[in-house]
Amino acid sequence: MKNTVRLSESQLINLIRKSIKEQENDRYMFFSNLEQIHRQTGLMLEMNENELHEILENGHDWAQDHIATAKESIDQVFDFFMNETKNHDENMLMDEPEIMEGKKKTGTKLCARGKAAAKAKFKVWPSAYGNGFGVQVCQGRMKGLDGKKRCSPPYC
Repeated sequence: MKNTVRLSESQLINLIRKSIKEQENDRYMFFSNLEQIHRQTGLMLEMNENELHEILENGHDWAQDHIATAKESIDQVFDFFMNETKNHDENMLMDEPEIMEGKKKTGTKLCARGKAAAKAKFKVWPSAYGNGFGVQVCQGRMKGLDGKKRCSPPYC
């Protein structure tokens, strides 16, 4: 049995326009994926939080891991674009509020506590995961080898 899809004339015109627009832009997949992420995260945020919590508790905590991984990837792209647009737009007005989310300190060395904790936790050093963990130890977000959370210079 064939499934038929019925489109109104305006829906068909919108589909054709979108297809033509995508072909004009070399980066249409980037923007299309970004729009899909925006749409799907919006829908998930509108879902019943208690129901989602219950689903995650019933053996589906893999979903939480995927969200965390996706967030890390989006953070990296966001940071890159923020740095690139800042470098290209040096004439920003001083009165405008600056977006601070995702900004990273450059040239900051890892503290000794963070480096030691990362080397003890990860088999491969240096690594991105190890460095990220080390930074969190230096910032006081994670426990170091001494079992204490405390901020170490220059991260304080």
